[in-house]
Amino acid sequence: MLLKTSYSLKNRAYLLLFLSSIIPLITIGYISYISMDSLLNRNIDDGIRSNMKQIQISLSSVFTNLEDSALQLAMYNGKVADDIETYLDTTDILTKYEKKKSVIDNISFINASKPDIGLIFIYYANKHQVLFENQSVQQGFDPGQLPALADGINATFYGPHISVKAAHDSNVFSIARKVNLIEGADMYVYMETSMELFVNLLKSQQYELAVSSILVNDHGTIMYSQQHKDFPVGSSIDITRLSETGKTRGIRDGYYVFSEKGQQGWYILSAVDMKSYSSDVRKWMGKFAFFAIVSIVISLLLGLAMWRIVYRPLRTINREIKLLAHNKFNSQLKTTGILEFDGLLAEFHDMKSKIAELFKELEEKERKKRVIEVEKLLHQINPHFLHNTLNTVQWLARMNGQDEIDRLVALFTRVLHYNLGKEGGIVALNEEVEALQNYVDLQRIRYAYHFDVQIKIDPALLDVNVPRFIMQPIVENAIYHGLKDESGYIQIEASRHGEELLITVRDNGAGMTERDVERLLEPLSDEHKKVGMGIGLSYVRYMLDVNYGDRASMEIIGEKDIGTTFTLRLPISRALGKEELT
Repeated sequence: MLLKTSYSLKNRAYLLLFLSSIIPLITIGYISYISMDSLLNRNIDDGIRSNMKQIQISLSSVFTNLEDSALQLAMYNGKVADDIETYLDTTDILTKYEKKKSVIDNISFINASKPDIGLIFIYYANKHQVLFENQSVQQGFDPGQLPALADGINATFYGPHISVKAAHDSNVFSIARKVNLIEGADMYVYMETSMELFVNLLKSQQYELAVSSILVNDHGTIMYSQQHKDFPVGSSIDITRLSETGKTRGIRDGYYVFSEKGQQGWYILSAVDMKSYSSDVRKWMGKFAFFAIVSIVISLLLGLAMWRIVYRPLRTINREIKLLAHNKFNSQLKTTGILEFDGLLAEFHDMKSKIAELFKELEEKERKKRVIEVEKLLHQINPHFLHNTLNTVQWLARMNGQDEIDRLVALFTRVLHYNLGKEGGIVALNEEVEALQNYVDLQRIRYAYHFDVQIKIDPALLDVNVPRFIMQPIVENAIYHGLKDESGYIQIEASRHGEELLITVRDNGAGMTERDVERLLEPLSDEHKKVGMGIGLSYVRYMLDVNYGDRASMEIIGEKDIGTTFTLRLPISRALGKEELT
């Protein structure tokens, strides 16, 4: 048989306390982490995207302002366009001067109304000629050399780049818008606006994180960057991977990238260092881990304290069990100061006392049993010798035609065979009744039929088990001590009352006093040695006690000169655990 693996109570207590601490911590930590991560990241994302939206709107406004101003000069059939066309077509010096002055006045008007616009001129691409400039322009101007930011309708946006003014001292955004005049004339309106507004707007964005702003053209080329190491100007990114609503990973290792697309097709990006982005969550996780470790340590310390509280009572109980195992029943009860354990120890102490009493009771029953065996042995003769002798007597009686003697010896032989065959066993009620009938017939012959015996047995009870030789001593007592004349009778009944077998033996003899009953129940008393089979009522009482204990009883009620009634109460089913006499 395989024994189930046993585990230490101490280890189980530690494990359960550890699990009871760590599982709620993990659950709360996970839920808190998800909530904190979602809340913090959403706040960060919303803040970055709000700032980016502000930058995108402001920069789009700058380019829209450039485009609207350039459109005033490049508008087909407009006054400025007409003056430019006349200036190019005429050869009259005065006319040229007037038209030039008119165009420059319009340019000056735009400068005055929109002071953020700086350099303005008309570029005649066919001749690489700069016309109507409001400020000095570098020699060899070529818009093809400028960094293109985005393409619009008949216009190209540039920047950031160094101004093409002769005194190139600042970075600008610019636009070159095509002017449709004379067929074959490739002419553009060129305007610049300072980057100062854009730069100041970027500087005004306050982040608690390391956020870098990046300007990308409509082809993915970086035009401006605050993070030159990882996002150098001139390098490219895949703009098809940019998310319009969230952050993008993988554009550059170690960065989240947010994007906003401008009206002209360019992109403003915000690159956030991943470590900086999750720094608040990591700080929170560090604090949570610290408190989790402290909580687990406290739980283990509490588990150690609880184990000590439990271990001492368990050690006391274990000591009591070992004492009981060595049959030491007289140890004093020691309390632990813990109500539950003290109650358990008290119950155990009571149980130990009952076990000690039970041992004493069993020892007493064994002693009584040995007394009964000795008592029977004292009156027992060799059954083989007796049976052989009786058989010889019966054979001689038959040979001489003595039928009465033959019947008497036959009855006597059957009675002896039943009583001496097996001491103290369990038999069916019908066997006991049959042996009793033989004994009664034998006694009636002996007493010349001077008394009557009536036996009434419930047929349903004939197979009920009863101790062997339980009824004959009672009937024998009624014959020897009860009957007094020829009108005597003995009534024997066996009936069922609930789960009990009720056996009643009633006579109309001289009756018995309490002292008479006590004398009859004494083991090996001289009174019952003189009569019958030599076994008294004490045998009946002992057999009931050995086989049934408290579940069986014998009651004797006698009235002087009226008669005596013997009543046996036995359980229908024989009690388990009772020793069977053999």
